[in-house]
This record gives sequence, structure tokens and C-alpha cells, in this order.
Amino acid sequence: RPGERVWKESGMIGELKELGPNIIGFRIEGAVSDAETERISTAIQKLAGRVGKVRLLLAAQHYPSFNSAEDLYFDLRFAVPLADRIERLAVVGDRVWKDTWISLFGLFSGIQAAYFDRSEMNQAWQWLSAA
Repeated sequence: RPGERVWKESGMIGELKELGPNIIGFRIEGAVSDAETERISTAIQKLAGRVGKVRLLLAAQHYPSFNSAEDLYFDLRFAVPLADRIERLAVVGDRVWKDTWISLFGLFSGIQAAYFDRSEMNQAWQWLSAA
């Protein structure tokens, strides 16, 4: 379960370890730099090279730019060129209205995406782990 996993900290992102053979997760706090975005992309590509399709968990905390659909799409843009490598994307955050934005992102990126409230971290984990 993700709540029991250990975060590996680096800047404004933390990588969630030991999620599963094809699942990778990141906690995002505050604005993410281009270097951090590149780090996420590289980690996804590396895992995809080993296991094929990847399932991605993003836990957004105190994330200032998730305030409009355009900002969300801009901040998740790293996933678009990796769409053929990302099977599922679960975003965990603190505002229910972002569910619509995540759904739209999934529609436009071709990635199966879902939004979960912070209190639903276990549901996000179950959704990512489901067959």
C-alpha cells in the first residue's frame, strides 16, 4: 500500500518506491522544474524499457499551478510523448473538481487517467494495480 512505502526525496518531487513491477509513483510539492520533469520522464522510460507499459501515480500536494485545466495540461505535458508507454495515470490531490481536468487530459493524451482525493490513496493504488 502506498501509505506504507518510502519516499525518496529530491527537490520538489519525491519518488515512491516499491509500488509494483510496472508501477512508479511521485509526490509533487510546489512547482516542478524542467530538470525534475526530465527526471520523471527518464524514470518512466527506464521502467518501461524493463517491463513494457507503466502505470503512474502522481500525488500532488500544495501544487500551485493545478488551478486551471491549461496549467494542469502544461504540467503533465511530459506524459504526452510517453503515452505509448503509460497504461494508466492516477493523480491524487486535494480538489474534487480536478477530476474533470484529469479526465480531459486522459482523453487528449490517450492515457487512461483517473483522479483521486488524498483520502483515496488506497483506491488509487487498487485502481493502478487492477488487471
